[in-house]
Amino acid sequence: MIGRSVLTIIPPELHSDEPRILATIARGERIEHFETVRLTKSGTRIDVSLTISPIKDDEGGIIGAAKILRDITEQKKIADTLQRSEKLAAVGRLAATMAHEINNPLESVTNLLYLARKDHNMGERTQEYLKLADQELDRVAHVARQTLGFYRENSAPVLFKVSPVISDLVDVYSYRFRNRDVHVERELDEAAELFAPVGEFRQVFSNLLVNAIDALPSKGGRVRIRLQSGHDWNGTARSGVRLTVADSGGGIAPETMPRIFESFYTTKRDIGTGLGLWLTRSIVQKYGGRIQVRSRVQIGTVFSVFWPREAAHGESVAGISA
Repeated sequence: MIGRSVLTIIPPELHSDEPRILATIARGERIEHFETVRLTKSGTRIDVSLTISPIKDDEGGIIGAAKILRDITEQKKIADTLQRSEKLAAVGRLAATMAHEINNPLESVTNLLYLARKDHNMGERTQEYLKLADQELDRVAHVARQTLGFYRENSAPVLFKVSPVISDLVDVYSYRFRNRDVHVERELDEAAELFAPVGEFRQVFSNLLVNAIDALPSKGGRVRIRLQSGHDWNGTARSGVRLTVADSGGGIAPETMPRIFESFYTTKRDIGTGLGLWLTRSIVQKYGGRIQVRSRVQIGTVFSVFWPREAAHGESVAGISA
């Protein structure tokens, strides 16, 4: 690379970024965690995070720049895979719910058709129509059964330490924290344990963490994560863990608060699906947990989840307070 242009490692469509970078360095400013794409020697594109600092002489004049490139390709792949799995799980749950609801009226209509075909006073053509209708209902029922089978619990409950699961997910999103200068505070009870499907717990925490990140301004802000062993808020003897994710973002407007757990309701017009919090609450409820939210505009939002240590699958005693 000695004597060659730095544009050699920059994809052609990103060449226009370099003059802006050089102008920033010429002003004596530092560039931190700028995410972009660069080319390897073989021409392979990789995702990188750039940190560039001006180099000054004894008199303060800028004579060069020091650049650090961090390869974040794998981190982005992990984050993208996790996001896709969350969307797939959400679609699967929605499909299963719809199929379950469709099955009930399907069964009723099938029974009515069976009774109608027992009426021998009807004409032959009407009997034939009823037979065709019965066949079509069988086909719809088959589709509904297939849809119900689309979603399967992807992991059996196991006893696991919760703190490492949380730390691993925080690491997955670390490049987003660095890129946006977000300060992350963690207070984790290393002894906290759960008997639950790890995948679904990860999904709950991931949804809450992504919401906290999205709530922050483009630069700066704080996310606080707290995990502790404890008992249910309703004063029962049920033991479990309390997970709290708090952000210093813009908060949730009072008129929006009653709808945040509705499916397909979102205030993220460009990136939101409206399924994240709906899915999060559904999972927490399924294992007998509770989710609470507190928020103040321009102050921030706090989501708190109580997850029983050994909840019966399908238990539904969750409460929501806002």
